[in-house]
Amino acid sequence: MSEPFATSHAAAAAAGLALELTPHYFRAGRFGAPAPQPGVTLELVAGEDRFNIEARRGRTAELIAAIGAAFGQAPADGPRTVEAGGFSFVGVGPSRWHAIARGKDRAPRRAALIAAARDLATVVDVSHGFTAFRLSGPRAADALVKLVRLDLDPAAFPPGAAAATELHGMSVQLRRTTAGEAYECAVARSFAASLYSALIQASQQYALWVQLKDEA
Repeated sequence: MSEPFATSHAAAAAAGLALELTPHYFRAGRFGAPAPQPGVTLELVAGEDRFNIEARRGRTAELIAAIGAAFGQAPADGPRTVEAGGFSFVGVGPSRWHAIARGKDRAPRRAALIAAARDLATVVDVSHGFTAFRLSGPRAADALVKLVRLDLDPAAFPPGAAAATELHGMSVQLRRTTAGEAYECAVARSFAASLYSALIQASQQYALWVQLKDEA
């Protein structure tokens, strides 16, 4: 891995970021050849709530309807992201979703989610078990396609698409944002440093900028 032009703590401090949010492996700054604009921007997402929701046997349709009533739109029963009521509901398996909340005032959303799913699903807070990275920029798909066995063409992996896949030997939840401008990779926290390294290696030839995305 090449050395960045700005190292993690120096860059984070200059940007006014909370250093306690910066893991030991993380280095903010530029990687690869200098360019006027980065081809890929890689962001470590900090400050999110992530809940694993699994419908109880035979209650999937009721759960989907209950969440739709509570948040204004029902999650998809499949590998797709639906934005509703301040959550991103990401289909990660049969009758199973990750509900992701970011930004301020997340406590009322958490309470509403638990109330909607009561008696219909098991809801587990997995916020500290996962790390998410976001890739954006005109060459983001070119970098990712080196690492995953997926067709990332917009016709095959459109905005909102999600997939559980293997990336450089790691099990990763990959999704394209509903606006289509970025991709997010979520991995078990113990593999975060390895995923970060793989994304750096795949992206730096396109002029890479790395930064912290504080969603708290």
